Amino acid sequence: MTRRLGAGARLHVLETDRFTTSVCRVVLHRDLGPEATATAVLSQVLRGATERHPTREALAERLADLYGASLGLSTERLGDRLLLAATMEWPTAGLPGSRGLLREGLRLMGEVLTRPKRGPNGALDAEITAMERVNQGRALQALRDDKARYAARRALAIACAGEPYALSPEGREEDLPDCTPARLAEVHAALLAHAPVEIFLVGDLSPTDAERAVRKDLLWPGRGAPWRLPPAVGVRAAHPRPRRVVEREKVAQGKLVLVFRAPIAAPDARTPAAHTLAGVLGGGPYGRLFKVVREVHGLCYYANASWNEAKGLLVIQVGIDPKNEARARRLIVALTQEVAGGLLEPEALTGYREAVAHRVASLADSRGGVIAWAQEALTLGLDPSPEKFLARLLRVRSSDVAAVGRRLKLDTVFFLGAAPSRAAGRGRA
Repeated sequence: MTRRLGAGARLHVLETDRFTTSVCRVVLHRDLGPEATATAVLSQVLRGATERHPTREALAERLADLYGASLGLSTERLGDRLLLAATMEWPTAGLPGSRGLLREGLRLMGEVLTRPKRGPNGALDAEITAMERVNQGRALQALRDDKARYAARRALAIACAGEPYALSPEGREEDLPDCTPARLAEVHAALLAHAPVEIFLVGDLSPTDAERAVRKDLLWPGRGAPWRLPPAVGVRAAHPRPRRVVEREKVAQGKLVLVFRAPIAAPDARTPAAHTLAGVLGGGPYGRLFKVVREVHGLCYYANASWNEAKGLLVIQVGIDPKNEARARRLIVALTQEVAGGLLEPEALTGYREAVAHRVASLADSRGGVIAWAQEALTLGLDPSPEKFLARLLRVRSSDVAAVGRRLKLDTVFFLGAAPSRAAGRGRA
């Protein structure tokens, strides 16, 4: 059930009696641009304290009073949008006084989002801001420690240079000094006033009761005209010639990422075929990459492929011995061309379809999964029904995949390899 709560605000309710707890997720949309760093820091400052609960300990105690409620805030990148998301889970059924627990939880969530602890002149609390600015700097530095994640991000940043998607949802270290308490207060006020809002609520509750509680206890007053944000979906053709970037570090396992492009937007009828291409190629141990590159030739430790429907990207990631990079790259390109030509190995196709069917079936037991699926679909302009997606996927034929393959071109190759040792350097001399 979806209901409009006013300009730029929608409520999505899924009624289920499978759980005694409810999950609420509030998502504020903004452009993925210069304010990304400030928005990322703000998400953690909001989690620190509120006017009524002015310390972390006081806020934690209030969550404990709600029978062990959990609360998290983060920023996420979905296509060319930046999302500030707050998620809370708390018991709303099967307890004494449970009729009022829904409103209590929503009231606390509204307080966290709209009434943070402040300092002089309305600025956000200086101590909390300073601490979260330091924490964000450490988190940005730590991104480099996860080599696989770092390589994937670098590849996407190179492939999408000049597009909003090239920017990390965590922001940039060089922007952190500008994240002052006063500046964060300005960003916060603008978000509350103008960010389009999606509210997802899943639990044992009626849509009517849910809407009444959200309007009274969560949705804040003073909202103005919502921002007219650029579409989350933005696709283009690949560069005329693929770009290859190599970085060297002290790593035992090299990270190779290949990014292919096809100008196929998320709502395109060919999108299920694009997912099938990625799934047959590298959706799991049944995929061609795993079976051929790893099992037959022993050229990689892991291999996976995924389709980014917001940007029209096929992203392939493998971990390899650095000395095997050239051989592995050539083999990966050849296998991609094979599958993109419509050659769907039956075992790989069956394995991928079964994996998706299992994921769709398991959503009944995962409120977080249901919300994530709906959030992505609504943002990208897709039908939010997982069952309809699965039905379209099961109808994909080899010719449909080949139609995607004809538009698919290699755009970017990024390799994070081992730095040459001094001894090796002396030997070459």
